[in-house]
Amino acid sequence: MRPPRRARSRALAAVLAALAGVVVLGVLVLVLVLGVPALAATPTPPPPSGPGSTTRSATVDPRAGRAAKDRLDDRRAAVPDDVSAWWLDPATHQTVVAVVGPASREARAFAADQDPTAVRLQPMSAPVRPLAGTPGPLVGGTAITTTGTRCSDGFSARRGATTYLLTAGHCTAEGRTWTGPDRRPIGTAVRTAYPGEDFGIVQVTDATAWRGSGRVQGGPTVAGDTAAPTGSQVCRSGSTSGYHCGVVTATDVTVNYGSGTVITGLTQTTVCAEPGDSGGPFVTPDSAQAQGTLSGGTGDCTLGGTTYFQPLGPVLDAMGLTLVTGD
Repeated sequence: MRPPRRARSRALAAVLAALAGVVVLGVLVLVLVLGVPALAATPTPPPPSGPGSTTRSATVDPRAGRAAKDRLDDRRAAVPDDVSAWWLDPATHQTVVAVVGPASREARAFAADQDPTAVRLQPMSAPVRPLAGTPGPLVGGTAITTTGTRCSDGFSARRGATTYLLTAGHCTAEGRTWTGPDRRPIGTAVRTAYPGEDFGIVQVTDATAWRGSGRVQGGPTVAGDTAAPTGSQVCRSGSTSGYHCGVVTATDVTVNYGSGTVITGLTQTTVCAEPGDSGGPFVTPDSAQAQGTLSGGTGDCTLGGTTYFQPLGPVLDAMGLTLVTGD
C-alpha cells in the first residue's frame, strides 16, 4: 500500500534538507582544510627599507663593516652622550656601537646605517671617561728638578688665571724646564733674580697636572704673608731634610757666597738646612704666614747651623703676584 501523496512529499523534503546540510558541511570542511596551507604559505613581509642597525651578531662582508665604521667616524661630531665607543668586531666584521643604558632615540639615529646589518648596538655598563687624575697640588718643600739640579718648591702664586711656583733664583739659574716629585712636568722658569736677590719664578704650563696650593710639606697650610719680626719662631720645609724650626735672628742681611756673588735683603734664622732644600718655604708655625724661600746657609741638620731666606713680600709686590693660600 503506497503512502498518501502528502506524506510522500514531506518525506522527500526531509531527504533533500538532509542532503543540503551534508553539502554545506562538506564545503566548510573543504574551505578550512584548504585554508590552513593557504595561510601558512603567505610570504613574510620584507624588513623596512632605509637606514638602521641591529642588535644581533651576524657575519658581514669586511668591506661593509669597515665602510659603516668610516661613516660613523665621519659624523662623530654629532655623537650623543650615551654612545661611548664604536669599533670593528674582528669575528663578525660588524661595526659595534656601545651604548650606555637603554639606547636613546639619538643613539639609534646616530648608529643608523645604510647597511643595517653592518652596525650592531651593544649595551655598556658605564660611560668611558679619561683616566687622567685631577691636578695635584704644588706643595711647598717637595722636590722640583731640572737637568742636574734638585731644589724645593717654595710657594704658589697667581697673576690673573696663570699659576706660578716660587723658588730660589740660584735654582732656576740652573735650568728652565722643571718637573715635580713624580717627574711630571711643571713648567718653565720665566724669571730668575740672582745674584743681587735670590728668587726664581716658574710658570705652571701643565695645568692638567698641577694646581696652586698653600700646602707646606710637614707644616701648616699657608693663610697669608705677614712678615714676622726678629725673635719670631719660623719653620722651613725642604726636599732633603724635611721640616725644621728655629728663630729669626736678623733681617736685611747681606750675604757673600763668594766669587762675587752677593745677595742683599735676606733674613737670618737658626733653622737648619741641607743641600737640595734650596727654594723651600719658611712659615710661621702658629699663624701660618708665608715668610720666604731658602737661599743658603751653614752647617746641616745634624749639627745645626744658620740659614738665610729671601723675603716673600717684596717679590710678590715687585712681580704683581698674589700668594695662593688654603688648599
